[in-house]
Amino acid sequence: MTVMHKIMYIILLLISTLSFAQEINNEISKSENFEKLLILYKIANQEKYNIDYYSIQIYNGNYKKADSLFKFSKDFFISDSIFLFYETPNYKVQVGKFWDKLKAQKKLKEIQKKFKSAFILKPKGI
Repeated sequence: MTVMHKIMYIILLLISTLSFAQEINNEISKSENFEKLLILYKIANQEKYNIDYYSIQIYNGNYKKADSLFKFSKDFFISDSIFLFYETPNYKVQVGKFWDKLKAQKKLKEIQKKFKSAFILKPKGI
């Protein structure tokens, strides 16, 4: 290949690259119905998440001890969600929201080192 051929090849390559390049500022038009469906999807997804998860209960009893364990658990399980619930007549302390049972079981083994009577709660939807 001669120098002239190489230069022509590079020029053609640059021209073809520029002619097939896409603009970055393309905007997708969204219809009003699409926006409504997107909002409904997000709401339904949030409701499913609030119902369909496994959690680990570490305590069930009076408020004073539940509150104490809740505060202790916040420091002990830093990366997990900790919840304090009241269901007549007891307060409950729960750890985590797990989508699948396997992850909940792994976490349960870790939690049972501190809380021997901890157990997994099934999702309400199952």
